[in-house]
Order: sequence, then C-alpha cells, then structure tokens
Amino acid sequence: MSEQKKVGHAQHLKAVNHPIRREILRFVNEKEEILEPNLIKKLKANGTLDSEEVFKYHMDFLLQTFCVEKIEEEDRVLYKILPSGKVIENF
Repeated sequence: MSEQKKVGHAQHLKAVNHPIRREILRFVNEKEEILEPNLIKKLKANGTLDSEEVFKYHMDFLLQTFCVEKIEEEDRVLYKILPSGKVIENF
C-alpha cells in the first residue's frame, strides 16, 4: 500500500514540475474552469504550445494525476482545476 502512495506522489510531482504542465495548471487555476479552445489559444499565444498533440499529451498526464478534471458538455469541453492541481498557487 505505501508503495502505491510513493508512485502516486512521484507521478504528481512529475506532473506539476514540468514547465508546460505548470502553464496549463496556471491558466486553468486562474479561471477555476476554462473551455478547451480558449486554453489552447492562450498556451499558443504565450509560446508554451506549438500543437494540439502536445497539448493532448500533457493534458492527459494532468488528468491521470487528478490535477484537472475534463468536463464534456454537449458540444464543448472544459477543464476544471482540482485540489491537487492548486499546488501551482505555490509557484
């Protein structure tokens, strides 16, 4: 059981310490929740991202480590910050 906690903690640290994922968390945390196209647009505008494939890779990592939640509603997707993603407030 303690081994699972170590792996989970290590994965969480890996998630929040990557510069692209920190920027994603920062933008999501600013609004508490944000529409996917708006988030991608902001990340491209500040030079963090150059493609949606890169976004998908990093967002999947943040979803797997419970830093953000993906909410799919009819014709839109938005992301909501979760408590473990709020660690970005300390950076």
